[in-house]
Amino acid sequence: MMPPAILLITGDAETERAVTEAARRTKRPVTVARTAHEAVKILSHGLKDLSLILLDLDQDVHGVTLFSALEDCHGATPVVALTGCEEGYMKPLAMDRGAAGCLGKPVTAARFARLFDTFCPTATK
Repeated sequence: MMPPAILLITGDAETERAVTEAARRTKRPVTVARTAHEAVKILSHGLKDLSLILLDLDQDVHGVTLFSALEDCHGATPVVALTGCEEGYMKPLAMDRGAAGCLGKPVTAARFARLFDTFCPTATK
């Protein structure tokens, strides 16, 4: 049986590469939304079994705005915010909106893999 999916919401190609590499290494499924529109479509039309949402706060995906939609759709799923801004500035803002954590970019595949080990169950046979 497959473990619940990880949803990555980002327009950042470097972040997408690191997350997909970490998912491959740890044998966890990942779905990528590159825009806010894609994210809402994915969340409202199918992807229900999520273990983790990685939400890029950069403006190209309107991450800060998406926090409230995520709360409505997947309130129990942990959200880890990703930011290209100063982590010390953005972390309190993300945590105030309910994030389980906040990571400053760039984030390596190894760091994402450790994050997955913390938040995501592994596959069962």
